[in-house]
Amino acid sequence: MSDIDYLNDPLLFTPDEKPKAARTPVVERAAEVLARINAYVDEMGVEPVSTKGRSVRERMLANELAGLRASRVDLAGLEVFDAHGLVFGGQKPTDPLDDPLLAGGDDIFQVRESLKPKAEPDYVADRRPCPDFDRFRSAFDAVRQAVEEGSRRPQPFHQERVELGEFFVLKGQLVHVADVRDDHRRNGKPDARLRVIFDNETESNLLMSSLVRRLYEDKDARRIGQTSAGPLFEGAHTGFVYVLRSLSSRPEVRGLLKVGTTAGAVEDRIARAETQGAFLFAPVRIVETYGLVGYSAKEAERLVHETLRPFHVALKVTGPDGRSFNATEWFRTDTETIAAAVRHCFPHKGKRAGNAPVEVDEA
Repeated sequence: MSDIDYLNDPLLFTPDEKPKAARTPVVERAAEVLARINAYVDEMGVEPVSTKGRSVRERMLANELAGLRASRVDLAGLEVFDAHGLVFGGQKPTDPLDDPLLAGGDDIFQVRESLKPKAEPDYVADRRPCPDFDRFRSAFDAVRQAVEEGSRRPQPFHQERVELGEFFVLKGQLVHVADVRDDHRRNGKPDARLRVIFDNETESNLLMSSLVRRLYEDKDARRIGQTSAGPLFEGAHTGFVYVLRSLSSRPEVRGLLKVGTTAGAVEDRIARAETQGAFLFAPVRIVETYGLVGYSAKEAERLVHETLRPFHVALKVTGPDGRSFNATEWFRTDTETIAAAVRHCFPHKGKRAGNAPVEVDEA
């Protein structure tokens, strides 16, 4: 008797009966998301959109739908679940004869208008885990409790800048401005680099102008003010004062030192030095660092810069895109003078008038 199983022989499968490849975990999760979206469309008769006045559920589903559409090339096998054609529907094959370059009587090599270089950002802010979120956890909890009790009332966002210590609601997340540094002008307007902490234990180093723009774009964004950031920093490591030397070959930079502060690691702060006007679009070398404990990095920077004002040198540098930047943290002095300035600003561990305890440790 033959051992061939004629009922399950792969050679006898019709195209519709061929075994299907197992779905990857990514596609499995995407199928679950699409099922929720399909259920919403079945219930409401329209696809979800994220606009002002819509429910939280609809806005979340709309954001998930946008994510599926952006990733559809990586979601092979999901088409069978796209009952309403929301992700894969409406894609028409392109006809090369419909290329607009081939239409009309103009020569395709004739340039109609000059192309201007596109202004690029100095670097793109990224979202990453916040390593010291425990330091901010109690502040987030206090703000939530104050809102629930009614002692603080979220207000619509109507301002041109944000301040150190402020809290905002953005896209449904609670956001805290933990540090403001590197004040400069961008496109003719004041700007600064921020350390922004999110209540999902992540952080970002976006520009103030970027945060303000996102707050205006989100019609449901709210401001929850915080008048003083002092209690957040008491007894905690708050950053560094750093001293840098530029590796630029420009003759006017020789002998200058850059003095600034950062709430994070100095190595992270200078990682993209060659792309930033504050660093003269050139790499830098770390000369000295001083650890800050119990004091806002922004306030520490103000005090040290004020002490070093007699040695300040104003520099203007042109970036690769032709824009000009003012570099304001450069000083013609030596490391001993800077060390003395730091000791002058933070002479002991005791209390400074109206502020949390201060301690500066030479790293």
